[in-house]
Amino acid sequence: MKSFFIYLYILFGYTLTFSQSDKTFFIRGNLNINNNGIDWVPLFSRDKPSLISNFSIAGERLSISPLIRYELDGFQPWGFDIWWDYKIKKSGKFNFSIGGVFPGIVNQKITVQDDNLPTTILQPWSSAIVKPSISYFFNNNFGLNLSYFEIIPLKLVNANQIESGRVIILSPLIKSFMIKKSVYVRWEPLLYALQIEDTETGFFSAQTINFGIINFPFSISTVMNKPIYFGALTGKKFDWNIGLNYSFELKLVKAK
Repeated sequence: MKSFFIYLYILFGYTLTFSQSDKTFFIRGNLNINNNGIDWVPLFSRDKPSLISNFSIAGERLSISPLIRYELDGFQPWGFDIWWDYKIKKSGKFNFSIGGVFPGIVNQKITVQDDNLPTTILQPWSSAIVKPSISYFFNNNFGLNLSYFEIIPLKLVNANQIESGRVIILSPLIKSFMIKKSVYVRWEPLLYALQIEDTETGFFSAQTINFGIINFPFSISTVMNKPIYFGALTGKKFDWNIGLNYSFELKLVKAK
């Protein structure tokens, strides 16, 4: 069943990619250097300075977004995901998209006892994610987005690797607001529920706040995470980071 899902997912992604008829494409990117690498599920962090790079190639409906995370100490990669998203309905108040991750890799530090190997090695855990998402816009300044993530391991290589997981994220969509003529603040709060295998679900709140200047590529951001109820999960009672961002965007027009 798992193999069938993987083949279907690959076929779906390639079909969407090569059926694109968009005449305009965008290449966007963001590099974030921070004091504490916090992952896309904010409960999980590295407690070390990190570089998080997020790139996206997007047409009118399909986007492909590699997400790569590094520890700055030794420049060791700790995560690599390719996110896919296809907008099925993208106009009006109600929007719907389907996407996910394929492949997704998280490197875990494993202690080994082998004279021919270092004491600690990086072991990749690979997975795929299915992500349907719906959003509703009340007006031009505010909306709500609800996303569901089903995490499916592609290969189990360690007894500590999770066999299944699911995340539900509710995030308000709030337009950036100005605090001066050219200085903006972008606030991205979210509530999320996380379940690992069949254990008790945990509930959490998180937010990202970004301060920047219009038409200037650098900005400052902070991510904060606060548990509401841990359930069967463990983690910090409060986690945060601060980071420097460099963002860019290129517009490409397909030749006639």
